[in-house]
Order: sequence, then C-alpha cells, then structure tokens
Amino acid sequence: STPRYQVRGAGGGHGTAGRGAGGTPSMRGQHRQRLAPSQEGGEQRPRCLAMPEPPRCPASRPQLRLAALNVPLAGDMSGIRGADLQCYRQSQEARLYGTFRAFLSAPTQDLVSIVKRTDRTLPVVNMKGQLLAKSWSSLFEGQASAAPRGPIYSFNGRNVLTDPLWPRRLAWHGSTQRGGQARKRDCQGWRSSGPGEGLAAPLGEGRLLAGQRHNCSEALVVLCVEVAFPYRHMW
Repeated sequence: STPRYQVRGAGGGHGTAGRGAGGTPSMRGQHRQRLAPSQEGGEQRPRCLAMPEPPRCPASRPQLRLAALNVPLAGDMSGIRGADLQCYRQSQEARLYGTFRAFLSAPTQDLVSIVKRTDRTLPVVNMKGQLLAKSWSSLFEGQASAAPRGPIYSFNGRNVLTDPLWPRRLAWHGSTQRGGQARKRDCQGWRSSGPGEGLAAPLGEGRLLAGQRHNCSEALVVLCVEVAFPYRHMW
C-alpha cells in the first residue's frame, strides 16, 4: 500500500497533514522537519523529526563568546593593546556589553591567561550561541574533539569560513598549543606587517591553535573572546 504521511502535533497526537484549497496538502509548520518512517498496523508510516542543527548553550548559562573582527588584518595591529581596543570597540558597536579581548599571545601575555581561572571551565560559543568548545581550558589540552568546528561569525554577523572577505580562512594567534607565547612568531608583538612571521591556524580544519607560519604582511582573521560579562540580573 502507498505510505501515508502524518505530523505529530504539540499535544503528541497523530493526524494527517492539513490541506489547503483544492485538497492540496499544506506544509505549514513543516519547514524545519523531515519525514521518517514509523510503524502502525504493520504498515510503514512516516513521522516528523526535527532537522539536526549545531548544539546551543542556554542563554541563561554563563558562556564565553568568540567573534572575529569585521575585517582581516595584517600583523601590525599597533600591539596587543591595539588589537584589544579593536575587539572592545567593535563589540560595543554590536551592542555586546561584555568585555572582549584579542585571541592572541604576545610578549606581555599568554593567550591561555586572558580568561580568568574561575571562568576557564565555561563553554565557548559563537555569536549565535552555538557550541564551539566544551570549555576554554579544553582548547589548550590538545584534544581533537575540543577543536571548534562550528561557524565563527564577525561582530557584524558574517561567517568568516564562507564570506569572500576572508579568502584565507586563517586566524592569527602567535601561540603554542598550550596557549603560551611562541617566541619570534608574533609579528614582533603584533607591530609588524613586514617580512617577519606569525603563527596562524586554519579555521576550516577545526584546529584553533595549529602552528602554521605566515608572513606578517598577510591579512588574516583576528578573533576576539569575551573575558568579562555584563550583569544579566540585578536582583
């Protein structure tokens, strides 16, 4: 017999899909569903399943948001403080009132230390709340499963893995895999766009701290991470 299709309603009951004018089946409410077979009376009958999407963290749970600056930059960012300032300004323009700092190691700081110890167990998410890593600490433990594989968005909402503004899909970091400064691999403390080298990671491969050497004249992704949070509840 020909399989019939049914939709499970909010109350858990079964029924045939609604019909529009002229008996045409209506697909209202099914735009994010797909049909899968179910058994009823020995007959294969489809049921609706939600389409998979990247896991999300509840907005009420503390989390570390990771974003990219709105344009790629070469190695001269006016130092680590200049990079931090750009993260701060662009987050404010996007009405994100936490404090964002550049995802970079430099002579004056190790990347791993920019997040407070008490916050290093928090999950890392993108600007849409989709999970990128189970925790800040997991990024520096060398676990392949901890590497971000979800989309990374700029402060103005562009996906840096697909947008042509970032053709290289590489992000500066200047760090060892443990989050320390990689000596002589940070474009002279992020003050040089000359012949020096800096370490960058291929974002499309999900290895956020891969140690690829790149010329400081290349314009690459610069990431920012939230290190302090606005008050969500006053009482």
